[in-house]
Amino acid sequence: MTETNTPAAENIATSLTREIEAAHTAMTRSKADLLEAIRLFDCLELAHECGATTTAQFLVRRLAISSSTAYEYVHVAHRIGRFQHLARHFREGELSYSTVRLLLKYLNEENEEELVSLALKLGYHELERALAGREPEGEGEEDPPEYYLRLHARDNGDISFHGNLNPADGAAFMAALKLGEIAYYDLDEVLEGGDPEEEDAVDEARDAVMDIEETVQARQTASGYGLPIGRILVNALMGMVHMIRTNPRNSLTTPAAHVNITATMDGRAYMPNNLGAPSMAIANILANANMRVSTVDETGLILNTGRQFRLVNPAQVNALLTMWGGQCAAPGCTHTRFIEMHHILDWANGGHTDLENLLPLCSACHSLVTEGYLQTVKEDADIHFIYGDGTRFVSRNYSMAQRCDNAMTMDEYNALMDEEVAFADA
Repeated sequence: MTETNTPAAENIATSLTREIEAAHTAMTRSKADLLEAIRLFDCLELAHECGATTTAQFLVRRLAISSSTAYEYVHVAHRIGRFQHLARHFREGELSYSTVRLLLKYLNEENEEELVSLALKLGYHELERALAGREPEGEGEEDPPEYYLRLHARDNGDISFHGNLNPADGAAFMAALKLGEIAYYDLDEVLEGGDPEEEDAVDEARDAVMDIEETVQARQTASGYGLPIGRILVNALMGMVHMIRTNPRNSLTTPAAHVNITATMDGRAYMPNNLGAPSMAIANILANANMRVSTVDETGLILNTGRQFRLVNPAQVNALLTMWGGQCAAPGCTHTRFIEMHHILDWANGGHTDLENLLPLCSACHSLVTEGYLQTVKEDADIHFIYGDGTRFVSRNYSMAQRCDNAMTMDEYNALMDEEVAFADA
């Protein structure tokens, strides 16, 4: 068997990693210079001097970029001009263009330094979650959205439909689609055919489901805890239709498809599976909808339903996915499908199946852990994500992971001290 993580391969990975980071920093600085030049160009109204009616039109022609990109550049350039603290870190390459665009939705003169400081510590998707529940600047200035569902019979008899649902109806619709998928493939009896408190029964049910999935090409149809994928949405919808027509006796749990609302200790509330839902929509859900409310304490922990069985129960799955935003917990990963529940301290080594020892990881990131390219280490309430290239992210007190390459657990520190003592004695 070929050894993949040889010293030569590690040296190449380290070298390319540094090259990528340096190139990205240079690109970010160039982007900042570009936008500043565009802002000045537009303020001086030089487009006419260059044979264009607008700055955006000039950019489309001169730079051969799309109209949407050109208008975005002009808009973002003027917005950045209002915030000098943001602009400085952008020019120095410390904040990516994507991060700047995200921050501009929420920045005002009062919160600029606070949010820029937060952005410097967090990755992009972690920053998205940190900003969830905040009111975007200018919220409510646009006309309220239209919610509708329209059906149209085509000439060949096919039915086409499209629509726009509010966050509450949309979450309920997605939950129903998951139920529909399970019903369409007749998995309900298999999933209900065992005592969840008996590990052997759960294993038998799981094996039975895998047998069924093989007959319907599992990887093309199964969608794990999230929404059905691709063409299977049609089958999921028809499963909903069949359920309504046949009035089934049982409804199945749908991990990660509940209408979940997370409330923080400082009074903010957001939907972890729909970060864009405005506060008014969440207020309406709280008043009118069926949902689960999970209160996050000062450590970020929602609840603990610890148990001694190896397999994770549905309540734990729902709590974990709510805690981690309905996606893989690995820093930078946004996968929401094929989520697996990972024991930080492995079950075989005495790790318990409770929320303090579990992480939702997508199958790809879980494989990285299995193959040794990613380590997850827990120390008290901190979780360390240690990557093969030397980068390390630390989730402190169950908060979003922040990059901290120099961090060490106490065990690592003690091991380092022992090495130094042994070297000195030698």
